Amino acid sequence: MALDPNVLNPFVLLGPAVAPVLAAIVTAISISLSLMISRYFFKSYGFSGFGYLLGLPVGFAFLAASFAFEMSSLVFRSDPLLYPAFFWVQMSLQSEAFALIALSYYYKNSDSSQSGRAVRPRDVLVAMLPLALVAIPFIVPTSELAASPYFNYARLADLSFYMRVFNMLVLAYIFKSTIASLVRAANVKMLYVPAAFALLWLEQYSLVLAYFDNSTGALIGSALARVAGLALFVYIMHSVTSRRKMEIEARKAA
Repeated sequence: MALDPNVLNPFVLLGPAVAPVLAAIVTAISISLSLMISRYFFKSYGFSGFGYLLGLPVGFAFLAASFAFEMSSLVFRSDPLLYPAFFWVQMSLQSEAFALIALSYYYKNSDSSQSGRAVRPRDVLVAMLPLALVAIPFIVPTSELAASPYFNYARLADLSFYMRVFNMLVLAYIFKSTIASLVRAANVKMLYVPAAFALLWLEQYSLVLAYFDNSTGALIGSALARVAGLALFVYIMHSVTSRRKMEIEARKAA
């Protein structure tokens, strides 16, 4: 039975003539935007020293790496070993990226809501949940690889479906956390942040739809949602940076 390459990298749904070009453009933009976001958060972490911020730059760096492996799996789609191997790495890195970002928001909210409160057994149990969250993107794919060491394409495709559902759940938590933080801070101007995560959630949702019906429309929608979400992040960072520069210049002038 011939292996169907469409069950893995969804870009192949566009055909051999269009897929490499569109994938290269989307990947180059996605990697550039993700690294810009990661660099910004690394600067914020170095400036503030808050430990919970470290998951944000590392998470977006992992996200950039996952896009690179996604492109690599497309380039080597005719190789029966490298194609599924790169896809497997991309899938693990992307889920881990979202888990690390969620971890930052979890500890940020924990610091503000549990300060000055006695530690209870329930708090210890809740504190262990983030560790499980970070472990799942590596443990689950590794277990699948151990069970099927020769990269069963159909099982990998099914695994990617479950991991994308996992990504959607994690992104939904991040969306909820960002909304809660903005409400507590009464900062309506930063509502673009949850909107950006909502677009990344839409990307994963579109890929789930493509898994069921091999829809090129869902694939194109996922690519547009990803680029729009990352671009919105960059816009937010540019706005925040410009505002800070204006405030500093105003203080110097005064």
